[in-house]
Amino acid sequence: MSADDRDAASQAIEAAQRVTSATVSAWLRALAQRAEADPTFAAQLAAALAESGLAGQPPRAGKGRRASTTSAAAPEAPAPPDPFTAYRAQGEAGLRATLETLDLATLRVIVRTHRLDPARISARWTARDRVIRLIVEQVRARANHGRAFERI
Repeated sequence: MSADDRDAASQAIEAAQRVTSATVSAWLRALAQRAEADPTFAAQLAAALAESGLAGQPPRAGKGRRASTTSAAAPEAPAPPDPFTAYRAQGEAGLRATLETLDLATLRVIVRTHRLDPARISARWTARDRVIRLIVEQVRARANHGRAFERI
């Protein structure tokens, strides 16, 4: 491949990336405008984001960008229960019962908030029981951390 061919290929790739970036940007702007204009669509979009686990992450502020003012219109979701407090107060069975009442999106928020899965493997799981089992095991392990030295 000659140098001219490489330059042409490089320019074609750059042009495709610009088109892709422009297309994605335009689509996101249109999505935001529709969500601002239609509260029902905004609620459905928020529910989809919450279920995916993406809504639990704080927005990243970019350089020179202003914060979004549309978040004030969305209702605040209640904070998920603290699994460590539930474990200390009610034991493992009580923690499991508390977690059984929560939806998958809330369980994922608990996992992220308390960093119970640093590798983020559970983000792809769709079975609630599997996520609940992870939370219970991690909370039990952290609660028992250091117990080996109690007898000394």
